[in-house]
Amino acid sequence: MIKSIVENSRPIISRTLSIMTNNANLDFLDKYDPQQVTLLYEPLMIVDHQDRIIGQATKKDAHLLSNIENKPSLIHRAFSFFLFDSSTTPSRLILQQRASAKITYPTLWANTCCSHPLYNNTEINGIDGVKHAVIRRIKYELGYEFDLDLIYLTRIFYQARNIPDDGIFGESEIDYIIIAKHKNDLKLDLIADFQLNQNEVQQIRSVTLDECMDLVQQGVTTPWFTKIVREGLLAKWWSAFDNEQIKKDGQQSDEIIQL
Repeated sequence: MIKSIVENSRPIISRTLSIMTNNANLDFLDKYDPQQVTLLYEPLMIVDHQDRIIGQATKKDAHLLSNIENKPSLIHRAFSFFLFDSSTTPSRLILQQRASAKITYPTLWANTCCSHPLYNNTEINGIDGVKHAVIRRIKYELGYEFDLDLIYLTRIFYQARNIPDDGIFGESEIDYIIIAKHKNDLKLDLIADFQLNQNEVQQIRSVTLDECMDLVQQGVTTPWFTKIVREGLLAKWWSAFDNEQIKKDGQQSDEIIQL
């Protein structure tokens, strides 16, 4: 069972990282896509329950259930990006279906782009660092290169096991919610405006809120997207965005929505 965050995380993290460093048996990675395995060695930010950076770990170690289900859970920083096409009323959201090569949550549907800021001099810099990571990843995954006015909304915390549950990987992350609208006057063209990285993204769709709910009901969405939809957060954000009630970053606060 996934464990919740506990308050006294600092002294435990160093021990957890030491355990991960000593984990030299990587034979289980042989069954995965080589390109995806390479990405498992990206450095991620390890944070405490208040999203304060307390260390770093590889993407692999940050997603191992043996670390997530430890006491306390190893938590990393992430983002979920939502791109809206405002050429219609109401606007439509771009969803991606994760590639079958993905190690976690293969072939499931999620919001436009979901990934991690890296532990480096640029992307550890709070909201600005996360926005840099968003631009980097949408170019890499989606081949989307239009200028965007990125808006930070809030942070969420969630934990989940992999789907299908492999007993190896899962998620335990504080997730920055970033939104933007396609600024081109023309309707977003899913063929011309995107060049999909097939190792990351199987396909994309432009959907309504009702269609998002249908996908969740079908059980074909990632855990974080499912939680965001079922808790009514997506509907709330979408409505506020369409009604131009969101025009700048939300105020940074200690609040992190627990899902």
